[in-house]
Parts: sequence; C-alpha cells; structure tokens
Amino acid sequence: MSNVQNENHGKCYRKKYKYMKKRIKSLIIENAALCDEVAKIQENILIVKDERKFLLRKLLEYENEIELKQQTSHYRHESMTQNGSKAKPKKRRSLEESGKTISSNC
Repeated sequence: MSNVQNENHGKCYRKKYKYMKKRIKSLIIENAALCDEVAKIQENILIVKDERKFLLRKLLEYENEIELKQQTSHYRHESMTQNGSKAKPKKRRSLEESGKTISSNC
C-alpha cells in the first residue's frame, strides 16, 4: 500500500511540476513581451523629449527675433521723433496755467 501511495504522490507531484514548468515558461514569455513594450515606449519618450527640446529652442529663437525687431523699431521710432520728422505736437499751455489771467473785455 505504501508503494501505491508513493506512486500516486509521485504522479501528483509530476503533474504539479509540469504545470508549474509550463506556467513559468508562459510568464517568462509574457515578461519578455512586456520588456519589449517598455523599451519601445522608452524610445518613444526619448524621441518626444528631443522633439520638445527642439521646438522649445525654435520658440525661444523666434521670440528673441520678435523682441529684437520690436526693440529696433522702437529705437527707429525714437530717433525719428528726435530728428523732427515725426515729432509729436507739443501741448500749448494756456495763459491761466502760466499764472496770467486774461480778462475778456471784448
């Protein structure tokens, strides 16, 4: 009887061993597939980071160009107004502001 029990236990353990072996093999394959997917996603992240850096540099260059254009146009405007070509009309002070009063005797 003990011999029969040992055989039954042996068969049972052999079934469990084969099941565990198949299960481990499938987990290894699944893990490898997940690792591949993680590697692809990391590569995509690096590509997107590089694109973002490139676009940021381009944006900063563009903003600097706009700022320089605004500064040069501002300086041109100031130099034109100082030269008199586009001088703003000065406000005339009224006689009352200067401390003189005019009586209207007309």
